[in-house]
Amino acid sequence: MLSRFIVAAALGITLVASAAGCGAAGPADGPGAADVSPAAPTGPKPTEVLAAAVTKTTGVSLKLTLAGDTAEENVAGSYDAPHGIGSIAQTTGADRMTVTVTADDLYLAGLSDFNGKTMHLKITKIDAKSPIVMFTDLLAPLTMLTGVTDATATGPGSFAGTLDLTKARSTTAGSKKFLDFVVAAAAAKAGAVRFTATVDAQGYLTGFKATLPAIDEGKDGEYDVTFSDFGAALTLTKPSGSKVIEAPAALYGK
Repeated sequence: MLSRFIVAAALGITLVASAAGCGAAGPADGPGAADVSPAAPTGPKPTEVLAAAVTKTTGVSLKLTLAGDTAEENVAGSYDAPHGIGSIAQTTGADRMTVTVTADDLYLAGLSDFNGKTMHLKITKIDAKSPIVMFTDLLAPLTMLTGVTDATATGPGSFAGTLDLTKARSTTAGSKKFLDFVVAAAAAKAGAVRFTATVDAQGYLTGFKATLPAIDEGKDGEYDVTFSDFGAALTLTKPSGSKVIEAPAALYGK
């Protein structure tokens, strides 16, 4: 779904730009008793493992892949934790939209109608109903997982559970915009969104998948993200210079 969503959003942006011109053991009978109850499960609960993974993953640089309908449609990117900058880019197609996100700003580039320019938007000013806000939080799985209401282990490092997106916590302007968008789209279903997640042996979140209600033009859509290369030496910078121009009001979706 995500690749179609990005393409649709890119098309919408292009049209707007054109129009605008820009544990313990069980009880026993006593020492040496023959019948002893099985030991109770030990270790952290699945919800605790996921919470710890969110905390640990949030603090490091990493690479990410947003899954498309096919491998060729995947969108690749990275996040520079020390600088708080993330970037994703389409890898196929004539127009290859690039999105760069900071705590407060979003930059769009790569569309032919931009004529080589990069559009700058203040995240707080983007309309909450604009599909552009789907790009304002590149670490959205970490945001959504703060709303876990229940989770079970389905295998080593694998989990499934339910999210209440209305209880998820935003920490940046971008994550707030993202949550506002998906919660509004899901409406009454926002409190019970099913998800799966994977955590590696080091405790990092490596995968997240959820079906977000009504996110794709009123239809449910799969949001599938993979994280890797934790702690990678990444240095991202936000666009600057004469090629960066302020986005027209119409691009904000208002």
